[in-house]
Amino acid sequence: MDAPDSAPDPLADPTHTLKAEGFTVSRPLPDVLLVQGRFLNPERIALRAATEAGDATVGVWAISRENDWTLVAWSRPDLVTITQRGTAAARWRHRRLPPAMRPDAQAFLEGGASPHDIVTIPKHRPTDAAREVLALLGIEAPEPPGWEPPPPPPVPVAPVVPPKPARVRTSTPKAPARPRKPEPVINVCPRCFMALPATGVCDNCG
Repeated sequence: MDAPDSAPDPLADPTHTLKAEGFTVSRPLPDVLLVQGRFLNPERIALRAATEAGDATVGVWAISRENDWTLVAWSRPDLVTITQRGTAAARWRHRRLPPAMRPDAQAFLEGGASPHDIVTIPKHRPTDAAREVLALLGIEAPEPPGWEPPPPPPVPVAPVVPPKPARVRTSTPKAPARPRKPEPVINVCPRCFMALPATGVCDNCG
C-alpha cells in the first residue's frame, strides 16, 4: 500500500519566486522564511511572500539593504506586521482581514491605515492576539535571527568657545585743575569793624 502523499509546502512557491528575483532566502523555522536582498521596502516583500503562501499560517522576515526589516505573520484572518526602520522603535500593526482580502492589498503595500486595523493606545503596540500569532509560528522575538541593530547616532558635542579676553579699560588722564584765585583781603576798621575804603581811613571813625 502506497504511503499517503504529504501535504504541499505552502512556502515552496514564495521561496521559488523570491530566489528568482535574486534574493537570498533561508528558513529559520519550519513555517517562516527569511529574505534578504537589495530592496528598499521590506514590508512589500514580506506581504507579497505571505500572500503567495495562500491561507496557510506562515511568517516572513525581510531585511532590506539598509538593514531595516519587517516581519509579517499571517494566520487568517489575522495579519500581523512589525516593521523596524533605523534606530526607531519597532511598529506593530494588527489587522483582521475579511475573507476576500489578501495580505498584499494595495492599502497594506502602501503602509497606510485601513478599517481593518486593530487600534492600540499608544499606537503601534502589540496586541495579545498578535503575540499569539507569533507564538503559533514559534517566533519568540520579532527581530530577525542574526540581525544586528544599527549603532545609536552619535551624541552631538557642543563646540568649545574660548572665553573672550577681558577688556582693559584705559583711563584718560584728567587735565590738571586750574588754581583758584586767592580770595581778596578786606581791611576792616579795628574799632567799628567796618570795611575800610581804599584810602585806609575809616569813614566812621575818621
